[in-house]
Amino acid sequence: MRRPPFLVAFSGLLLAALAPACSGPTDQTPEEPIIVIEDDPVKDTDADAGADATPDTDTTPPPSGEVDGEACQSDRDCRSGFCAPEPDWPGGYCTTIDCNSRADCQSDGQNNACLLPGRGSNFCVRMCTSTSECREGYICMGISNSEGYCAPNPAPPFDGMGEDFPFEVTCTPAPEGRADLRFNVSEGLHSFTVVPFVESGYRLGPNSVTANEDGTSFNLRQGNSFQAAGAQLFGFINPTIIPAVPQDVSKVRSGEHTYRLATNAGEICHYVLERPTRGNTIDLNIYLVGLGGKGLTAHNAHNHNDLQEVLGHVEDTYSQAGITLGQVRYFAVDAESEAAYQVVRSETDVARLAMLTEPPGTDADSVLSANLILVKSFSFTGAEGVLGISMGIPGAPALHGSGISGVALTGAYIGTESSWGSNPLDGNEFTASIIAHELGHFLGLFHTTETTGSSFDPLADTERCTDLGSSNPTYCPDWGNMMFPLADVRNTEISAGQAHTMGVNPLIK
Repeated sequence: MRRPPFLVAFSGLLLAALAPACSGPTDQTPEEPIIVIEDDPVKDTDADAGADATPDTDTTPPPSGEVDGEACQSDRDCRSGFCAPEPDWPGGYCTTIDCNSRADCQSDGQNNACLLPGRGSNFCVRMCTSTSECREGYICMGISNSEGYCAPNPAPPFDGMGEDFPFEVTCTPAPEGRADLRFNVSEGLHSFTVVPFVESGYRLGPNSVTANEDGTSFNLRQGNSFQAAGAQLFGFINPTIIPAVPQDVSKVRSGEHTYRLATNAGEICHYVLERPTRGNTIDLNIYLVGLGGKGLTAHNAHNHNDLQEVLGHVEDTYSQAGITLGQVRYFAVDAESEAAYQVVRSETDVARLAMLTEPPGTDADSVLSANLILVKSFSFTGAEGVLGISMGIPGAPALHGSGISGVALTGAYIGTESSWGSNPLDGNEFTASIIAHELGHFLGLFHTTETTGSSFDPLADTERCTDLGSSNPTYCPDWGNMMFPLADVRNTEISAGQAHTMGVNPLIK
């Protein structure tokens, strides 16, 4: 059986293109990158040889080129012989590929180490304790409480939050690396969402959300660690929905709350969204990029038979969660951007497309809509089979024009009929399954089973597959679920727990 392609969510900019896998904390708790700090053992050969050992007379000239972590324009600029290029790596980034330890990295006294990203090749990176130690265009991406590595800045996050942003934004000082955000929750709410964020280039670390009156708390480092997905993926933001899972419904409280976070920024800002009742519609802003060959443009999309059929299938799937499509708007991008990004080759391309989105209005109802970017195709080198990417689990509600403002996916199958192995493949149904899945991520759903087969979503009523590496994933008990990590037109089921998670998201109105 031919293995299906993967549905992906943003998981951090890696040297190699993303390996197939879905959004976020590997859909619950992301695969954390690992730094190999230990040096390889070095034998003292002179001591072993005794006092008469011949002195080292090696006259080989020292190697030339920049050490790992430095800027470069081509491979010949780097001592390692490899320059990770722009635009994914601003100014270029010298690195050693397939390293095993710190000793493999070209350093000359610089604090370089070997990164095992969990996906793609190992490679050497410049270590840091704060963004100020990194070059322009880079942030200190944390891997432990005290140390990180200089990684490409995913994108300026708040270009879309201008003076017309319809929700109150409050900023709190963060002395000594910690901030306690205080906010009030109205009586009788169905759910509420808090979105803490810092300026791009700095990080925050969620600790807990606590009701001040009786101390009811959500631990975002342990029991509810899946709710730290935004911070783990992007560093600077962490949309937090209460109650994210059905088992937390009884813990919803009114009155004053405290959201405690760690940060390397001087302050943390936040906004709060309240939902008095469960929503049942989602508004979409659909951006069409490079689909003119299918006769599909923003001008004719509203009556394009194939696209409307796709959206009908999405609505059929979401009806299981009591959700219908509300207002659907269509947009084009400028000609230069369409030429550059109609074929998406990296997560950076997705971020740049997301930055082209715009608030469809200035009122709260308008900005509470999801951006869906349909492109001509995906072509990730070394990660063939990627069909779509969600910029968050959940995404940041009401935020447009930022590098994390929406989901992107291929429109290549729209209007096609083909086969998948021995089975016929309806391209419109297949596209609908991708849309439903990626929007599911943006609304807060993880994969039922991560592609490693070792981590799972936090819901009690979804099945788990402990043998996802099997040659036939259709044997998995969660095959058929909308959030199974491999795409198939048959993966459309939504559990009651998943319906809850979708329904508490403020994008469902």
